[in-house]
Amino acid sequence: MKLLYGTGNPAKLKDANKWLKGLDFEILSLRDMKGEVPEVPEDGNTPLENARQKAHAYYKAYGIPVFSCDSGLYFDNVPEEDQPGVHVRTVKGKYLTDQEMQEHYAGLAVKYGNLTARYRNAICLVLDENHSMELMDDSITSEPFLLVSKPHPHALNKGYPLDSLSVHIESGQYYYDMDNHQVEQLAVGNGFRKFFEKLEMFDIVDEKGEPTGETVERTLAHSQGIRHRTSHVWLLRKRQGRVEILLQKRSADKDSFPGCYDISSAGHIPAGVDYISSALRELKEELGEEASSEELRCCGTRYIRYEEVFYGKPFRDNQVSKVFLLWRDKEVEEFTLQREEIEEVKWFDFYECMEQVKNNTIRHCIMQEELEMIRAALEQDSWENV
Repeated sequence: MKLLYGTGNPAKLKDANKWLKGLDFEILSLRDMKGEVPEVPEDGNTPLENARQKAHAYYKAYGIPVFSCDSGLYFDNVPEEDQPGVHVRTVKGKYLTDQEMQEHYAGLAVKYGNLTARYRNAICLVLDENHSMELMDDSITSEPFLLVSKPHPHALNKGYPLDSLSVHIESGQYYYDMDNHQVEQLAVGNGFRKFFEKLEMFDIVDEKGEPTGETVERTLAHSQGIRHRTSHVWLLRKRQGRVEILLQKRSADKDSFPGCYDISSAGHIPAGVDYISSALRELKEELGEEASSEELRCCGTRYIRYEEVFYGKPFRDNQVSKVFLLWRDKEVEEFTLQREEIEEVKWFDFYECMEQVKNNTIRHCIMQEELEMIRAALEQDSWENV
């Protein structure tokens, strides 16, 4: 998936690629975009306000998912008039070059003595007009460090001029003289990566459900109706000569169909994962249920398209789903539910469930077609002998 990083700074782009290495993103910079880069005032009072301004402005200009970052430099025991905050490069209305920044902050270190400093950082990711994510907390705040008056004698890191004044508190060494100095100094690489790891990436698939080689983030897949994959597993058991089917009741906090009865276990398939592996993973996560691939009976493939509105936002689902059944002779108390996803599970007589779904006598988001697939598989297998 292509992500625009709202910066033209090569050093920052290099760091982003390093921190996100191995994740399914192609990182572009403003230098890769056609047309004039919009001017953003960056007049916020916090790093997050500035990151938000930039990300939304660049999304409006280019129309692709974009993230912007901003930071502020804060000193201990320094009066407000000399706190740089978000205006690290701008002093008394002047935008400083790398060399001018180094000279200015070396002068502050002379004025106040060595400064105990830290960077507070922020990220804003805009996926589309209705969906964005933000972060500004300790996970991307740097460790404290010293800003000193004497620059490192041999280094000026282009784009990061204050690195040459930055000293590790415990060792007294310049960060330039330490292994992996920049990541250690800023202490933001892990937090930055974890922010993007929260994004759910799906394979974009063709009409047959085969990956095209491109990926899409879950939010975009559902807002734009981009075809992706899911796996559906229906749990069945026999009681007194009848088949029962397990339904889960979706959490009231779900982004679609909250509080509705649904498939026993279902989930979107992450990029690079196959249908069966995903089905087994969802069973374990949602119901605490271990199963083997041999136990899953494939009932066929469904092609699903529908459009709804949830929480005032369009939800356009376009998925290719493999439907499985799994026999389990268990009581509901024996399942370990993923409470943030599932409110409860309940066994229903299978044929009565079909009637309730058909007549909408229970609140549900189940397709009658899928239950018909289960019934056809039961008849084909002569379920009385299973």
